[in-house]
Amino acid sequence: MKVAFRLITALIVCAVSVSTASAAEQAQVLALLQSPAGDEPSTGGTGKPADSEKNPEVLIRADKMVYDANANVVTAEGNVEVIYGGRTLIADKLSYNQQSRIVIAEGNASIREANGTAISGNRIEVTDDMKDGVIESLNVVIAGRGHLAAARATREGGSVMTLEKAAYTTCKPCKEDPSKAPTWQIKAFRVIYNQAKARVEYEDAFFEVFGVPVLYLPYFSHSDPQAPRQSGFLVPGVGHSSDLGYFIEVPYYFALSPSYDLQLAPMYTENDGPLLKADWRERTETGSYNFQTSGRYGQPRDRFGVETGDDTFQGHVFGRGRFQIDDVWRWGYDAQLTSNDTYLKRYDISSLDRLENNLFIEGISGRSYAAVNSWYFQGLRETDDPGTTPLVLPLAEVEYVPDEKVLGGRFELSASALYLRRGEGRDTARASTTAAWKLPITTSGGHLITMFANLRADAYHVTDAGPLQNEDSTVGRFLPWAGVEWRYPLVRTDWGWKQVIEPIVQVIGAPYGGNPDEIPNEDSASFEFDETNLFSFNKFPGLDRWETGPRVNAGVRAAAYFDEGFVEAMLGQSYRLHEDDAFTEESGLRNQQSDIVGRVTIQPDGHIRIVNRFRVDQSAFRFERNEVYAEAFDTDFYSFKAGYILLEPEPLIPLQREEVNLSGSIRALDDIWLRASGRKDLADDQMIESKFGISYVDDCAEFGVDFRRRFTRDRDIEPASSFLFTFRLKGVY
Repeated sequence: MKVAFRLITALIVCAVSVSTASAAEQAQVLALLQSPAGDEPSTGGTGKPADSEKNPEVLIRADKMVYDANANVVTAEGNVEVIYGGRTLIADKLSYNQQSRIVIAEGNASIREANGTAISGNRIEVTDDMKDGVIESLNVVIAGRGHLAAARATREGGSVMTLEKAAYTTCKPCKEDPSKAPTWQIKAFRVIYNQAKARVEYEDAFFEVFGVPVLYLPYFSHSDPQAPRQSGFLVPGVGHSSDLGYFIEVPYYFALSPSYDLQLAPMYTENDGPLLKADWRERTETGSYNFQTSGRYGQPRDRFGVETGDDTFQGHVFGRGRFQIDDVWRWGYDAQLTSNDTYLKRYDISSLDRLENNLFIEGISGRSYAAVNSWYFQGLRETDDPGTTPLVLPLAEVEYVPDEKVLGGRFELSASALYLRRGEGRDTARASTTAAWKLPITTSGGHLITMFANLRADAYHVTDAGPLQNEDSTVGRFLPWAGVEWRYPLVRTDWGWKQVIEPIVQVIGAPYGGNPDEIPNEDSASFEFDETNLFSFNKFPGLDRWETGPRVNAGVRAAAYFDEGFVEAMLGQSYRLHEDDAFTEESGLRNQQSDIVGRVTIQPDGHIRIVNRFRVDQSAFRFERNEVYAEAFDTDFYSFKAGYILLEPEPLIPLQREEVNLSGSIRALDDIWLRASGRKDLADDQMIESKFGISYVDDCAEFGVDFRRRFTRDRDIEPASSFLFTFRLKGVY
């Protein structure tokens, strides 16, 4: 035999009974079981075993075995288990004909593959290597997920199975009523399951949902659930919006290589015609990168949504890459570009209103760091002026932190250089260097004292190329400051839960001045004064502005910790001897006493969390900024989020902003989920956006529909309503 069917007596763990043989005949049977006639090892004239000897041996276990010497048939009964290589056959009864090499398994018969696929049937007739055969009333469980059932199946080559009158689903049978139709299944007159290619192919296929046929396809195929990656169609997107009309998006995934892939998503819209989206990903030896892009060829629209002019290309590119040079250095990029301001929102690609492009190289060695960055920004708001949008080329930074202590504390030396260029208006070059020292001390009484000192020097060269002037100016400054911070955390645990009260006082000494008019403010002119930067040495977000004069930052933190949750509060204020006109009136930091900032967090357990962050005017005691966020969730039943924000006018946003948003989902029935969300502008008493959806979700499928209404206008993007339909079969790729 080419494939040895060896029944080695040393591996027959249960008693072997030969009912019609004498003691001498029993010895003959055992000899036949060990090496069937004509199956002696063959060297083929080379002195080496033939290839057939490299095949794995077959192990068999059974309660009873009978050998018919006349018919050359071995019969096993009772808890029969046959192991051949990675395959295992189990049955109540098994017979093996040594002449025909056919194995017939009956009664709870099943074959389990090495990859976890299980094949079962009323009667299995296979060759002795279990590669070819016929199975009646077949049931296949693919890697514990997919289920294939058929009236009859033939198996060829150990990897290709042809099924007649078959059905496939990834749904688990209903426990209360196993005969109940699954959520979805695919029925076909003929199915070919190729295990080697991990592919299931259907001829004359019907899709059924809850037992009702909804779609017919003459041919259909998908990968089985155990396939690592395969090319094929992904879940389509279908919907309607008043901007685009009816639309359909059909993505196709290309599994080109283990290290890179591509997804193309053609999209057709009723009003704007075709659009093509693409997503490329690749992992290299040194890192990874990806690009998402889209494009269409058609007429642009004016601010009223009317097509104007000749056909032009419109599109976008988003990308990200990170690459390691060695153990210290790496480089990378972030790309965000679009052809026109409203393209991303119109086709629901992104809601960003400012795009950032960054190219960098950076190195980290121990505690030290160095980097060179360049930025290009693209503003998408109607008020953005591309001519005054800066190009940062470059920003170079280095921080050196020695491992050795200096005067008992941690020393840091940093430097940076910036060149900022505009197409119109001011160009700025800046060089800055800072030496910083910090010494934390913990006393025996539990006081936490931190002493610190900083010394900074800046130099600027500014070119103001306005329409009426072209002036250059060079200016420098020298900025020293020093201080000490004291914390005294008081902890009490004698009530069965932990209570903490921690007063914090920070005293900083610094000279006045340091913000001459010749130095432009290229850092953010709109920043938040809140509890997160109350104890910052310099509350400005960058280097162009400096917080001047001696000052005291003071606050207190209190918290209570329970078995399942906690309550925490933070409150503080800043004090100075004289006003600091580097801050605006709206910032809350200009006066001798700053606004009061704080945060309250309430989390009674792991399912509920409420956070309130606020800034209160120190003289009028009204909210200048108030944020409240709340969430409650139980992943099996509900999820709710709520938010409220109040922002008083500031230089970059001269109007008051007051907004509330709500979102949530709830499990109405066993598998039915309802979800809704909404945003409203309370200052103008106008809705911004609302959504509502309903979906059916179980272990093998998701069906749903979502409705969205947008109430705002942005040039050619009018207030619009849209529907989006979701249809996803889990386990079908």
